[in-house]
Amino acid sequence: MNATPAFDRTPSPLMEEILHSIQQAGPLNFKAYMAMALYHPQWGYYSGHRQRVGTDADFITSVSVGPCFGMLLARRILTHWQESQNPESYHIIEPGAHHGELCCDILDTLAKLSPDCYHSVRYHLVETTPALRAAQEKRLASRHPDKYHTHTSLGEIKQSIGPVIGTILSNELIDAFPVHLIQSNNGEWQELMVESVDGETLTLAAHPLSSAELIAFCQSLGRHYPDGYTSEYNSGIDRFVNDAAELLKSGLMITIDYGHAQDDYYHPDRTSGTLQTYYRHQKSDNPLLHPGEIDITTHVDFTRLQHGAEARGFHSASLRTQASYLTEQAREWLLDIENPDSTNHPDTPKLLRQFQTLIHPAMLGTKFSVLEMSR
Repeated sequence: MNATPAFDRTPSPLMEEILHSIQQAGPLNFKAYMAMALYHPQWGYYSGHRQRVGTDADFITSVSVGPCFGMLLARRILTHWQESQNPESYHIIEPGAHHGELCCDILDTLAKLSPDCYHSVRYHLVETTPALRAAQEKRLASRHPDKYHTHTSLGEIKQSIGPVIGTILSNELIDAFPVHLIQSNNGEWQELMVESVDGETLTLAAHPLSSAELIAFCQSLGRHYPDGYTSEYNSGIDRFVNDAAELLKSGLMITIDYGHAQDDYYHPDRTSGTLQTYYRHQKSDNPLLHPGEIDITTHVDFTRLQHGAEARGFHSASLRTQASYLTEQAREWLLDIENPDSTNHPDTPKLLRQFQTLIHPAMLGTKFSVLEMSR
C-alpha cells in the first residue's frame, strides 16, 4: 500500500474532526481511523446518510440480489430447529443486520414452510447505528411486528435473556471490523499510522507497534517477508467469538464473508494485503480518501475465526464456497420444482435467476465463503 496523501480541498466535518484529533493527540492507529470513517454516529459511512447496498449504491450483496438468499438460509435454520427437537423458544441473532431485509426474508420463509417453527422464533437484530436501527423498526413493524427485537451488541442480548438455543448468523460483518495495518521493513514489523504533515491532508507512516497484542501477533508471523509487505490484523474477531460463545448455549454460528485461510491471507506474495475501498462499485487503493463517503473493508482470516471458536467449544465443518453451501440448502427446493406433481409458485422463475447469481462462479458463488460451526 502506498503512503499517498489524500487531497481534499474542502474538508468534510469528519475530516476536520480526524485532523483535529491528530493535532491534539498525535497519529491515529488505522483501527481508530477506520472506526471513525465507518462508524462515526453522525458522519460515518454506516451512519445511514447515504445508500450503500444495491444496484445504484457502492456494492451489491447476496441480500440485495433478492429473497432467495434468505429463503435458503431459512431452510438451514428450519432443519436445525427440527434437529434440536423443535424447541418452544428458538433465537436467531443477526449482528450487522443493516436495514432488516435478510430478517424479513428468513421470517417470510419460515412462516410459509413451518408455522410451528415461525411461532417459536425470536429474531434479534444487532446494529450499532441509530439510523439503521430505525430502518429496521420501520421495515419489520408492518411485516413481523411480534417476532423481532433490536439490540446494540451481542452482550446486550445475553444480559437480557441469558444463553440461548438458536443460530448466530452474520453476512458480510467481519470484513467491516476496524483493523490495524502492519508493514514489514528491514525484517522488522511496524504499524502504519494515520498522520497529517500539513494539517490539511492525511497520509500513512510507519511507527512502532502500538500494543502487546499486536507485537505478539507479528512475532507469530515471523520475519520472512519482503520490505514494504503490508497486511492487516483484525482484533475484533476474538471479541466477536467470545461474545458469540457466551450467548449461544446450543446452536449454529454461520459466518458468510469473503476471506482466506491464514496461510493464504499472510502469504509473502500477497504484498499489499487485502484492504480495499469502494465507492459506487469502483475500487480504490486509498483508504484515506474522503472518510465517511467510501466503504473500507478487509478480507476475513477464517483460520483465526475457526480456531478461536473451536477454543470456545464450537465444532466446525469445512470452509466452503457460498455456491457449495447454498446448493446444499437448495436441494429439496430444486427437487420440488422438478417434481411434475408439484405446484410451482409464480415467483419460482425469479427465485431461480437469483439462485444462479448467488452460486455462479463469475458472480457471487466463489466471492464469498461460508463457515458453519455448531455447539
